Parts: sequence; structure tokens; C-alpha cells
Amino acid sequence: MRQHFPILERGAYLASHSLGAVPRATEEALREYYRQWAERGILAWDGPWWGAVEEFSRCIERILKAAPGTVVPFPNATRGMAAVASALDFSGPRNKVVMTDLEFTTAYPFWRNQEHHGARIEVISSSDGVSVPVERLSEALDEETLLVFTSHVYFRSGAVQDLAALSRAAADVGAYSMGDGYQAAGAIEVDLASLGVDFYVGGCHKWLCGGPGAGYLYCRPDRIQGLRPRMTGWFGLQEPFEYEPGHGVGRVHDGVYRFLDGTPNVPGLYAAREGLKLVEEVGLARIRSHSLCLTDQIVERADRLGFAVRTPREHAKRGGMICLDFPGSRQACDRLVAAGVTVDWRPDCGLRVSPHFYNDVCDLERFFELLPQGARAEV
Repeated sequence: MRQHFPILERGAYLASHSLGAVPRATEEALREYYRQWAERGILAWDGPWWGAVEEFSRCIERILKAAPGTVVPFPNATRGMAAVASALDFSGPRNKVVMTDLEFTTAYPFWRNQEHHGARIEVISSSDGVSVPVERLSEALDEETLLVFTSHVYFRSGAVQDLAALSRAAADVGAYSMGDGYQAAGAIEVDLASLGVDFYVGGCHKWLCGGPGAGYLYCRPDRIQGLRPRMTGWFGLQEPFEYEPGHGVGRVHDGVYRFLDGTPNVPGLYAAREGLKLVEEVGLARIRSHSLCLTDQIVERADRLGFAVRTPREHAKRGGMICLDFPGSRQACDRLVAAGVTVDWRPDCGLRVSPHFYNDVCDLERFFELLPQGARAEV
């Protein structure tokens, strides 16, 4: 698989938790998008470009083991959250949104702004900065809860949340459940049909190697017909290319496409295509097995060096990223990047290191070869 990723020719790339390596074939996929525009003009719209929307949705469904007709593309996860929020009613007594203090930073301004529409936000704090037990989240759910939202894998620690148990707890009190799958999809095996979560948002530019602008929203099949998003547009109609006259709202799409709004980010979908193909070709079971093998080696080596591991050690409780913290970790990150070993650093986290299916033990050796001298110089 290494031959498919040009960046690996330049150094050790261990930052797929932030931006996955781009496949070599993506260049040709974007050229294809250009050729279709150049040669077909408007005829590309309800031909290959609309086909790209459908192909992307079906591919995400296969990767996430979601039922057909349950995924639609969005430019980012925030837009997916907005589509769902626009279908909810915060004006009644059931208006509470429960989340943790470990979510990605986009979640807080978005859900806090729903307070203008009547939402009440309750944030459950983590006691260790790594995870929030599902039991603590479940205790916050009651008859006033409209939605519980949390990450499937937390970006500051790589800890996996038990979405299946959380979705059951939400259903017990009549609330919706939503997962943020950005750090999960492509790194761990996800089975949305089994998880039972009502909504799932994410994107392709991390573990799916698809680049920015290719996000998605999943909605559980039995929820679709009962939701009518207020934030909608012409692609949310049953027949968007019929261009019906008049000033009515048109007939909303019968299925999950009702969540769509305006024109999709077609070039982003073309850019995502090749990474998704490779993830499917390798398979999530093999990707997960390889990831656990390499991340186990990182943990073992970090223990010998005396670094703090801010990621759960149990396989079932961690994703594809390992967080290492020590005095001078931020400066060590700068030196690693300058030497051609790409990782990143976050506050209350330390170095984030994420071997993917295209990485091997040589990449880890290069990382540790440079890391100890840089770390010890700061201690």
C-alpha cells in the first residue's frame, strides 16, 4: 500500500488522525472532474456529478455498515449537525442537549448557539481528560433530554466511547443519540446498524484519506420519515432537476436526501473517491489489526522511555491514535516535523501519533530514533 501514497517517499507520515495521506490516484480523479466540466458543461450535472454524490453515499454506507439510503454528503460534520438540529424542536420541555467536555472544538459553538432556539446544553466533564464513562453520560439523560451528542473516538486521547450503550440509554428516555465519527471511520470497525445510534456525522480527510470538503451525515432508517429539516435546499427535493415553477417549497425528498441543502461539494467528492476505494480494498478488519499491532509497539516503547501515555491501553477502548506527553513535548514535535517525521501536538494531550495501514515499523523506528534525544533535552 505504501506505493499509493507519495508523501511516504519524503519521510515518516504519522498524522492520519489530522489529515490522511493523499493517494497518488487522487490527482487523476480531480483531472477527471475537470475533464467532465470542460467537455460536458451543464450535462455533467445530472450525469457523472450527480452520480458522484450517489457513489460517495453508497461507499460511506459500506464502510460504516449502514443500511442503504441512510447517508448523504455534506462539506463538513458541522453542516451535518446543523441539518439534524434544524429538524428538532427545542421549544418544549424536552430541550436538553447532553455532551462531554472532550468534544472537538467545532461542537461547542454550534450547540451553544442552539440556545437561541430554546436548547439547554449540559456538558459532562471528564475526570481524567481521557474519556467520560458511558454510565456518567447516561445518568445525565432524563425525560427533558432531546439529544445526547458525543464523539465515537475522542480527538484529545484516542479513547473510544461506547455508542451502543449510550444509544440504548437515550432510547430508554425517548431521546435521540448522535455520534461524531471523524476519529473513528477508517481507523476502527464501525457497524452503525448494530450501534443503534440515530445520527452519525464525520468526514473523509482523516483516516479515510479523502481530503477536506467530503463530510457526511447518517440517519437511522426508521427516523428519516419523521424528520423535516428546516435548513434545506434544492437538492433536498424529490426531483431537484425538474425545476418546478412557483414559489412553493416543492416536494421534499422521500428518503435521507431530504437533509441535503444546496449544491454539494462535487470536487471534494471526487477527491475523496480514491482514499475510500483503498480503505475498502484493504478492509477495516485488516486496518484495525495492523493499527493495534503498531500502536501496541508505540505504547510499549513509550513505557520504557518513561513517557506518559494519555490513551487507553485496552484495545476495545482506544482508536488508532496514541497520545504521548512529557516535558518539552511541544518542542519535540517541532523537531520531529523538521526532521521529516510528521506528527502533531495538542494541549492537554501531548504528541499525537497515528500509524495507519500504509505505515510500517520503519516509520516507528524513525519516530523513536528522533524522539528520545529531543525529549530528554527538555527534561
